[in-house]
Amino acid sequence: MDRIYRPFHNLLLAGIAALCYRLLVMSPDLPHQHPQYGNFVWPGVAVGLWLLFSQSETITRLFLRLRPLRRLLAGRASIEGDWPLVVVNAKTGTLIYYGFMRIGHKAGYIDITGDDWFPNGDHALPFTAIQTQYRDGVLHYWYEQGEGGQQRGYTYIHFFPSDAVAERYTGVFHDKAHPDVRFYGRKSKYGWFQKRAKSPVDRKLAAKAFCDEIMPNMPGMIKSSVNADW
Repeated sequence: MDRIYRPFHNLLLAGIAALCYRLLVMSPDLPHQHPQYGNFVWPGVAVGLWLLFSQSETITRLFLRLRPLRRLLAGRASIEGDWPLVVVNAKTGTLIYYGFMRIGHKAGYIDITGDDWFPNGDHALPFTAIQTQYRDGVLHYWYEQGEGGQQRGYTYIHFFPSDAVAERYTGVFHDKAHPDVRFYGRKSKYGWFQKRAKSPVDRKLAAKAFCDEIMPNMPGMIKSSVNADW
């Protein structure tokens, strides 16, 4: 389970313990009134306690399906959302792909999926995270990309601003398949009644619009360090 959600899991464990304690002490006279109290109630509470504790992570994950709760727990560390992006050569700023990344949640962990397109508009490859870790404004993730996940590697992303909910990021690949490659993304903002980009066509259009907007600034952006806000 991601460290962002650990405090909620710990709170759930404390609540289970408090509930069991309350059941045990709520009626101290019951053992005297019912001779079979010790034979049934105590074992029942013990079994219930064991079941609740053993399934606590499953219960936590059920609660974490609620996106408003996840955003509340994450606070300004929240990075969930849609992120149009560009992938460029870190030395020249030449466009390699434009893409669309969706950062979400799955089974208590940050989940990443997305697609990249070549500059001519042809679909390049899908990508997905196989392991993630987010801490202090930096997301580390190990990914698979391409059909059947034929390429695997590692990358990390710095999110900005550091003192508020993230709106931009800069990422770097650390694998043989992507030497000297960076990628830049910006979070999509939706109005109250505006639909999210769900279809492949909508995601591609959002990615291309971001690409057209940001690429004129790329020569200056690649001169900055990866952990510098652009």
